[in-house]
Amino acid sequence: MVTNNIINSHSVVLVSGGGRGITAQCIIYLAQQYGCKFILLGRSEILETEPEWSQGCTIEADLKKRIMQHLIAQKDKPTPIKVQKIYKQLCQSREVHHTLSEIEKAEYCSVDITDSLALKTSLKPIIERLGKVTGIIHGAGTLADKFIENKTEQDFYRVYDVKVEGFNSLLTNIDIPELKFIVLFSSFVSFYGNAGQSDYSLANEILNKYAYLLRQQHPHCKVVSIGWGPWDGGMVTPQLKELFEQQNIKVIPQQVGAQMLAEELAQTQSNAAQIIIMSKPISPAAKIVTTEKNSYRLYRRLTLTSNPFVYDHVIGGNAVLPAMCALAWIANSCEQLHPGYRFSTCDNYKVLKGIIFDKELANLYCLDLTEVEKSEEEITFECLIWSETPKGIPLYHYRTVIKLAKDLKTTQTVSFEGMNIPQTSLDLRPYEDGTLFHKPRFQGIKEILELDDQQALFTCNLSNISIIDQGQFFTQSFNPYTADMLFQCLLIWVRKVYNSGSLPLNLLSLKQFNSLPFNQDFFIKMSIDEHSTTKVVASAIAYNPQGQVYLEANRMQVTPSNRLNSLFLNNTVASNDTICL
Repeated sequence: MVTNNIINSHSVVLVSGGGRGITAQCIIYLAQQYGCKFILLGRSEILETEPEWSQGCTIEADLKKRIMQHLIAQKDKPTPIKVQKIYKQLCQSREVHHTLSEIEKAEYCSVDITDSLALKTSLKPIIERLGKVTGIIHGAGTLADKFIENKTEQDFYRVYDVKVEGFNSLLTNIDIPELKFIVLFSSFVSFYGNAGQSDYSLANEILNKYAYLLRQQHPHCKVVSIGWGPWDGGMVTPQLKELFEQQNIKVIPQQVGAQMLAEELAQTQSNAAQIIIMSKPISPAAKIVTTEKNSYRLYRRLTLTSNPFVYDHVIGGNAVLPAMCALAWIANSCEQLHPGYRFSTCDNYKVLKGIIFDKELANLYCLDLTEVEKSEEEITFECLIWSETPKGIPLYHYRTVIKLAKDLKTTQTVSFEGMNIPQTSLDLRPYEDGTLFHKPRFQGIKEILELDDQQALFTCNLSNISIIDQGQFFTQSFNPYTADMLFQCLLIWVRKVYNSGSLPLNLLSLKQFNSLPFNQDFFIKMSIDEHSTTKVVASAIAYNPQGQVYLEANRMQVTPSNRLNSLFLNNTVASNDTICL
């Protein structure tokens, strides 16, 4: 027998839905590996002794014929509903008995787990015999697949209650401090969704969130919610299996799934509260593009607390939304409207009135997207972010034109022939001397290799910013946090040449050839197109050490201002001046 600190031969495991199906197969495997005790809960009523007339008969048609004969002998009318009900009860009873025969130390309890009082009454004598419960596997579930407009309230609660209320009932009736582990059987549909399964998706997603909460509340206990992909059996009918095969999604063999569960329980150092187990991720199919041009208006409420990254982008005591994050907001929204297409180009990007997280932060921001050109290969949007003042006056914040491409096969490289890369860097510390106001999440410029009146060269590497810290401005195909280095480089040049701070104003075009990743070295080569005390314009490319180009920015424009010098030094949020809505 295998042993570990979480599950061993002394463990007493409470299993919902453990008498039959996929969960039962997992329990049988765990019993073989660890020799622990199991309390199996299920709604199926089992027959202590099967009737003589049904014994030995396993073929469905023959068994149903015997059921009909039995009903006739009882002077009862053998209707299809009655025959099917008895047939189902016999099959379920046989399956539970088979499960129990495969496990040396197990007891089965027929009970509705959503009835907490009934569960308490049933569990008490079993726990007295087997010992305190040390682990929970919540595998119970049911389906009522219908499109949402056809679902009844009864349909919803039939699915929801087993998953959510059933789990609440389990926790209510055991001693949680005694638990070594809790495993929740969730589903991949909680992440991807599925037609007709809105209730099932919701219930499983609640289980996922439960896992995070319980891990926080009970750090002594391993808690994990497993979003299983489709299994070979259980709720996956032959028709569903065929559908998954058409999507090139392999079903999980029962033995393989059981082994995966055992391996997860053996991972004592794992920090994952939620995992998804599938052969391949589900990618949204590209929509069929029609010639019809549509317009969209999307709304977003911004808060400081929902976007931790802006605490590292503060000017004059107020958090300021980075221009590249506003661009990501627009690009992400366009991509979400057309799955299968990716951001390729931004043209004529203008920062009209930036968004500042201060007392004037709008209650709601609007993003208007208008399709102006459409083809199978490319979709072009005119885009505007705006808000209203309390008096109803519109304020325009960002304007641009976004192009999405169906397949970004275009690549570009730079040649290192004749390119002089200095072996030593300049002794400049822009994050420390007030040249830049950016704090750690945005500090990606590592070395300044060259800087003169006409050009500059930088090496960069930005550490990963967690999804939680990215808040409402997460990375999709475009990474705004690494792209922010483009304007940072220009701000450094302006400070060194004009001794002035500056902020992004315009960008003629930004072309993306590949996503600019976190945690990787890259160069930014910048050339100055024109400059004066009132306007500086530059172009730049970001590329990796192999010469592969990520981004190409043409005519980035900033306005130098000595007033910004002192504001850059005040780069901590002044909490008393900031309103978090």
